[in-house]
Amino acid sequence: MIRTLREHDGTPLVALDKDELKMDGILPEDEDESVDQLMHIKRMGEGAWLIRPVVDGGPPDLGPIRDLYES
Repeated sequence: MIRTLREHDGTPLVALDKDELKMDGILPEDEDESVDQLMHIKRMGEGAWLIRPVVDGGPPDLGPIRDLYES
């Protein structure tokens, strides 16, 4: 998926796919329900970022992703 990096009030933003966020349970299926989900963003290397929801006070464990980027 390719998305455009945009600037909004001096902050760079990239939109994430709403349907995929719903599929992962990050956004509610009900469009009327408001969302204020904290997200953890980690730079994994040049041009590579990992974005995860904050759950129970922290992001989920990296698991197998750690092996790919933390070598």
